Amino acid sequence: MNTLIIYASKTGTTEKCASQINRQLENSKMVNILNQHEDIDKYDLIIIGTPIRMGMIDKKIKKFLISNIETLKSKKVAYFICCGFSENWKNYYKQNIPKDLLDNAIIYDTFGGEIDMKNQKGLDKFIVKMVSKNIDKNKEIKILKENIERFAKRLNEQ
Repeated sequence: MNTLIIYASKTGTTEKCASQINRQLENSKMVNILNQHEDIDKYDLIIIGTPIRMGMIDKKIKKFLISNIETLKSKKVAYFICCGFSENWKNYYKQNIPKDLLDNAIIYDTFGGEIDMKNQKGLDKFIVKMVSKNIDKNKEIKILKENIERFAKRLNEQ
């Protein structure tokens, strides 16, 4: 199966997760939508990954979904999000991804997230500092490798 992994990543977390998926699939190609473009018609499976910032998916991913909605409904599609508050992942999907796309998805999941202050810039750095002060110190924000493994396994079964 010819697979395209489209993702948006500013700080590197979503790219890390996309790379982990890419390593577990055959015939897959990664594209950072922030600086690359690829014709999705050439692919059998489309995987779309996005960070969540302030409850919202990346703007370019949102625009991509809306402008390609009919094509995506006719393909095998899977979604992943990276977020620090992974307990809210289902709500993030409901708020950001059109229902008909989610209903048609092979799988959608969260891969958790990470906070690396050295990769934050400008307003994002300020917001992360403010939010970090209110995070329960016992709550570990991390990439959920077991979710990535389960996601890749499910895709390889297709």
